[in-house]
Amino acid sequence: MRIPGRVIRLLLLHIVAMTAAVQAYGHKFNLILAEYGKDSSGEQTQTLVRYHFKDGVLVANESVLTTRTVDLRYDLGGNQIDQNRYVITDWGDVIDLSTRQILFKSAGELVTIDRNSNSVIVRVDRVDDEGVYAFDLTSHKYRRIEHPGLWAMEGTISPNGQFSASGEGGEIWLQRQTGKKYSLGKQFYRSGTFECSSFAKPAFVWLDDKRLLTQRGNGNLVVVDIEGKVEPLLTIPDVEKPACGPELRRDQGNRIYYQGILKAWRIDVDKRTFEPYLWEAVGNAFDIEYDRDALYGHRIRYQGVEIGRWWCDSGAAYTAPGHLAIPFGQVGSNLGYPEGVKVWSEENRSWTTIKPDSLVAIIGWVEE
Repeated sequence: MRIPGRVIRLLLLHIVAMTAAVQAYGHKFNLILAEYGKDSSGEQTQTLVRYHFKDGVLVANESVLTTRTVDLRYDLGGNQIDQNRYVITDWGDVIDLSTRQILFKSAGELVTIDRNSNSVIVRVDRVDDEGVYAFDLTSHKYRRIEHPGLWAMEGTISPNGQFSASGEGGEIWLQRQTGKKYSLGKQFYRSGTFECSSFAKPAFVWLDDKRLLTQRGNGNLVVVDIEGKVEPLLTIPDVEKPACGPELRRDQGNRIYYQGILKAWRIDVDKRTFEPYLWEAVGNAFDIEYDRDALYGHRIRYQGVEIGRWWCDSGAAYTAPGHLAIPFGQVGSNLGYPEGVKVWSEENRSWTTIKPDSLVAIIGWVEE
């Protein structure tokens, strides 16, 4: 008997949903936040705080590490949790959640975490020092990398790690690991308003190891390969330009979208088509409505089913299997200063509100 394709698709969706549910119920996750405070001398501090959840319910919290803002901070760029243990800042600082200690204070900025050597790679550009260094998470040794290759370069590295792409003034440059640098062309411009000094820098994303998706003027998307060959892709009419010009991005579902002021378009490169980008994937089967409604903010879904509506910042959402944490505020408020954090769990399918005195940032989830 031949099983209809629609039935097969429904069965696959059911299996995916059951798998995600098992992952959520079989694991306990704690949420790590950074919160502002003051020390005895009145100096501003930033504290890592661990929030413990049981069956989706917040049961306790504890301070992990408090440092002065002038010494260590989590409010200047993204942070990440590596190996369920290390908090790594955008600067490359390393904090061990297990020992509650600072393992490494970076003098530069984070380039990447190299899995081959289990090292945090930082690029240093100071008056007294310049170069690329590695901090080994196993041995805690810090060393200069004599031949850093593309790690020494500014730009976006290709999926295969063989090239680095960067742009300035409408021109895209490609650099090989050997150090050879060459131009892919000069007409990849975008336009914004005078409020943004970076409006001339090209917008692009890597499609694969040999091609970039970029534009020649707002809305005119093109594909350029590593030899500089340009192929028109599609044109999106009437793109309202943000201050720095439209952006090309990928979400956590690996979908490419083209971002204007209030609208965005999902790009299908293979089909050469575009459509309204309505839902932003933020990981682990969660997605958030892209358009913001003045009445409620964003609708939020889990496995395609709506679970809530909040005025929130999708770009600052952190997920784990069956768990979501996202900054929120009153409708119309400035989310640069959120009221707190909304947490949703698959275990009880309900929301928990955390309101620190002053939130710095969501750092992420760790598994117990």
